[in-house]
Amino acid sequence: MAAKGTYRRSPERGFRKFAMAFWRTPETGLIYGHTLMDVSKALAFQDAVEAKHGVRPSMGQLFGRAVAVALTRVPEANAKIIWRQAYLKDTVDVYFQVDIEDGKDLSGVVVYDTGRKSIVDVSNELRDRAKRLRGGQDEQYEKTQKGCLGSIPSWVMRPLLGFFTFLEYNLGITPTFLGARAEPFGTVMVTNVSGFGIDVAYAPLVPVSRVPMVALMGRVEKRPWVDEQGELCVRPILTGSATFDHRLLDGNKIGKVVRTVKAYMMNPFAFEDVGLDDPSPPKEPPEGADVALKALAEGKAAATS
Repeated sequence: MAAKGTYRRSPERGFRKFAMAFWRTPETGLIYGHTLMDVSKALAFQDAVEAKHGVRPSMGQLFGRAVAVALTRVPEANAKIIWRQAYLKDTVDVYFQVDIEDGKDLSGVVVYDTGRKSIVDVSNELRDRAKRLRGGQDEQYEKTQKGCLGSIPSWVMRPLLGFFTFLEYNLGITPTFLGARAEPFGTVMVTNVSGFGIDVAYAPLVPVSRVPMVALMGRVEKRPWVDEQGELCVRPILTGSATFDHRLLDGNKIGKVVRTVKAYMMNPFAFEDVGLDDPSPPKEPPEGADVALKALAEGKAAATS
């Protein structure tokens, strides 16, 4: 039986055009995983922050901050491979991916040193910068992704992006003449697909970013859940997933990162020093919280000594 159907060329624009230049056939070592989190306290934390500080951190911003806190606890994961060697960075810079014009393009905003900023600082900064990006006021996006590079064919863009990546990371030369900023992709990427009705998904690593971890947040849904006392109940549950570069991250490091992210998302009150008290501390700490909270307490004790 003869095959039916025809192909027609899809127009390339913005990020999708870059994607054609980014990736070849998959052949690298990657690790994928996801976890579920009860975000009852995170929802209460959003209300409390808004009431006290006048800004409401989104669940995606909380998730990005959780990842940053986790990488400060596991600094070996906050790294990039340069000259085939792992180089650790002393700041956790989170690249929050931003959807533009209802999916017509995809870009992002880097919040530098997210690990040491409060969620209020992160929320204010991200809100303002994302607004400028969507409003056509972000110089890097307008000059690079949407501007000069956007007019180059994909087959030319691949070696060109490889050259710019080599300049940025191997030689430490930022192509500012194109409007680019230093460290344009941060040290970890976070993306939120909850607005698209997606529960679980995995994002690819972006070669030109040298970022070894992309964390993805799905939507919050009410699901059956067994609480800390072993009782079956219905709770708002968030799915978080991630893709890891196996050259830098193994099961041991990934486990530490995941446990801290879960501990943060299940009780942000314990991690954020923004003048709020936990209104209903759990009788038993959630899984992984013992390690993360112990590290937090030790850090506060050192800061006050």
